[in-house]
Amino acid sequence: MDFSQLPPEMWVQGIFCALFCWLLKFTMTESKEREAKLMTQIEKQNETNEKIVSSLNRLEKDVMDIKTKGEMTNG
Repeated sequence: MDFSQLPPEMWVQGIFCALFCWLLKFTMTESKEREAKLMTQIEKQNETNEKIVSSLNRLEKDVMDIKTKGEMTNG
């Protein structure tokens, strides 16, 4: 087939099709990279939250121990 016989509209559509495909690939690649970074950040936040919960549980236990000792000496 001789491509020079194609109407100009077909060439314009072909150019936009190529641009669309390139943009789609670029966007998908960028999205995957962004998602990987976000998942890493979420994992770090989960680890930090677990440490905070552990610290609060120890603090609560220490407060209860102090209350118990105070009640024993006053009671």
